[in-house]
Amino acid sequence: MNLSFAPVAESDFEALFALRVVAMRPSLERLGIFNLDHARKRFQGQFAPQYMRHICVDEGAGPQHAGLLTVVPHEDGRLKLQHLYLLPAWHNRRIGDWAMQQVQAQARQEGRAVWLEVLNHSDAIRFYERHGFVHTGGDPIDLLYQWTPA
Repeated sequence: MNLSFAPVAESDFEALFALRVVAMRPSLERLGIFNLDHARKRFQGQFAPQYMRHICVDEGAGPQHAGLLTVVPHEDGRLKLQHLYLLPAWHNRRIGDWAMQQVQAQARQEGRAVWLEVLNHSDAIRFYERHGFVHTGGDPIDLLYQWTPA
């Protein structure tokens, strides 16, 4: 299995929004806060193709879009991991681990910490903690995590 990134275009908005809904809906519903209109507005406000990359998987039949990675330079000098989503068919295949390794390599090279927000009670919390992210705060909805290169 070969993994790579591909650029995101403005025309990818609907497909990436659908991916975000598939990825986020279960966690948002557990918290009782899923709202499709709100989700669309939030994603529109975060849609910045210059910082977004399709996560592509090639198992011999040509690359397929399997997910989305968005890393945005933050005004405080850190990098914000804004989106890391995989379609369910690609879960549990170490693709997320590969994407996270790319983010952490970028952060090391640039000498920056990486921070993110994750929904409280999300299954993703274990993933981020496994990759060395440390809980630094939050509120009843979103938790803040940070990873700092050694």
